[in-house]
Amino acid sequence: MANPTTNYGFVLPTPTDLVTDLPADFDVALQGVDTRIKALNPSTTLGDTDFASAVANVNTRLAIGTAGQILTVAGGVPTWAAAAGGGKVLQVVSATTTTSTASSSATFADTTLTATITPTSATSRILVLASLTYRKDVADVGNRVDFKLLRGATDLMGTLFNLGFTNSALTVQAQMAINFLDSPATAAATTYKVQFANANATASVTVQINSNRSTIILMEIGA
Repeated sequence: MANPTTNYGFVLPTPTDLVTDLPADFDVALQGVDTRIKALNPSTTLGDTDFASAVANVNTRLAIGTAGQILTVAGGVPTWAAAAGGGKVLQVVSATTTTSTASSSATFADTTLTATITPTSATSRILVLASLTYRKDVADVGNRVDFKLLRGATDLMGTLFNLGFTNSALTVQAQMAINFLDSPATAAATTYKVQFANANATASVTVQINSNRSTIILMEIGA
């Protein structure tokens, strides 16, 4: 046996071998071909990927990844990794209400504007977008409407005040918008709601006036 091939070094029978040792020589030659083909194609499972290794004429098997993974490079070789999730909107929950609620009390009360979201991860953040109408009645001289945004029983922004404030007996009707990026640090169901109060506890203030639609949107943002 002699006559190795240039690229893979297969040992092939010589012309003399073809006359004297053909069966045995072909067995040796084909075993070498089989070994080399396996080195170049080490895959064993549907979806496997092969890549050139540091050893000449030998490939490395990269097993198929799992659902949602992406193919990237680490340490100079291909590898599977989790897809980056930062800044992506993972889910959206919204709710509306048209229920008018009036108050003559300075104690904060629910507006019926509320929604619940269950984060997919405790590292996610929740972007809260709320919009609602309100009115301060004509008898409320120097009064205003106060609002709060709550996660469960937690006050997230403090009191949002001076809304609809006037120094004269005027009726004020307007729109209130709340934007807040929260970090609840939980994967459990989490409820957000808006509360309101009649700052001076005189006459009346109202939210969702004339059954206008108020909306709250909760967006889970991946970490």
